[in-house]
Amino acid sequence: MRAGVLVPVHGFAPYLAETLDAILAQPGEPVVVVVDDGSPQPLALHPDHAPRVTLVRRETAGGPAVARQAGLDALPEDVGLVALCDADDAWLPGALARVAGALTAEPGAGWAFGRALVVGPNGRPTGERWAEPPAGRLAATDFGRELYAANPVPTSSVVLRRAALAEAGGFTGPVRVAEDWELWLRLCAGGVDAVCVGETTVRYRRHPGGLTADVAGLAAAQLAVHERHAELVGPRAADRVIADDHAALAAGLAREGRYAEARAAWAQVAARRPLRREEQVRRAVLALPGLRRRLGRGDPYRG
Repeated sequence: MRAGVLVPVHGFAPYLAETLDAILAQPGEPVVVVVDDGSPQPLALHPDHAPRVTLVRRETAGGPAVARQAGLDALPEDVGLVALCDADDAWLPGALARVAGALTAEPGAGWAFGRALVVGPNGRPTGERWAEPPAGRLAATDFGRELYAANPVPTSSVVLRRAALAEAGGFTGPVRVAEDWELWLRLCAGGVDAVCVGETTVRYRRHPGGLTADVAGLAAAQLAVHERHAELVGPRAADRVIADDHAALAAGLAREGRYAEARAAWAQVAARRPLRREEQVRRAVLALPGLRRRLGRGDPYRG
C-alpha cells in the first residue's frame, strides 16, 4: 500500500533538513508533504529536497493538527497509509518499512507506532525514557485506558490507515497542543486497535523551541483531553487523572509567575484529592514572594 508522510512546520526550522534527509532515504519512495503552517517568513525548501517534496503553504497558523489535515488533503487519493514526522525529529533507516509493515500485517488494526530515542538540541541522547507498551497488537479498549493515563506514543513514529483516520474525524480536534494524544484516544474510543513495533524507529528531539516546552500550555491541553475522553476509564479514574492535570497546570503557572492562577489550580486539586506532601509545600510557597520566584527555575522536562 502506498504511503504518504506529513511534516508540519511553523517558523524557523533548524532541523528540517535532517528530517527530510531521513524521510527521503526510506525505501519505497513515499509521497512527502511539508506544510508551512503560517510561518511569518514563508518556508523555502533546500534545492536537494524541493523536487521530491510537495510544499503546502497555509497563510494563518492553525497548529500541528490543522497543518497535518492540510497535508492529508494534498495527498493523492491512492495513498492508503499516512505517516507522521515532525520537523525536529528524524527517522532511523528502515523505520517507515518496519512500522508500515507491522500495520499491514494486522488487517484489523488502524494504526501503528514504534519507540523513540530522546535526544537534545545537539543530537545526543538525553537519557530520558518513555513508557513502552508491549510489542504487538493492542486492543482499543485496553490500550485506551492505558493511553488515558499517559501518552507513550511518539508522534513521529506513527503510521495510520487513511480510512481509519477519516472514520475518526481526521486530524483536527479540540486542542492545539497534545493534539496527537487526543487523536490516539479518539481512535481507541472508536474501537480502532493499534500495533506497537517493539524497536526504536525515531530520534525524538527535545529543545526549548518545542511546543511541549510550554509546561502550563501542555498541562491545560492535557486537562482538556482528559475531560473530553473521561468515558474511556470512568468517573473515579478520570477524576484522579484530572487532579494530576490541575497539579501540573499549577506548577506551570507558577513557573510563569502567574501565582493567583496557580493557587486556583491547586484548589482544584484539593477539591479532588488530598494534596501530597511536596504539593502542600509548593502551594504554601506561592504565598512567599521571596521563595516563589525560584519555582520558575530548572529544566521544564524534569519537573
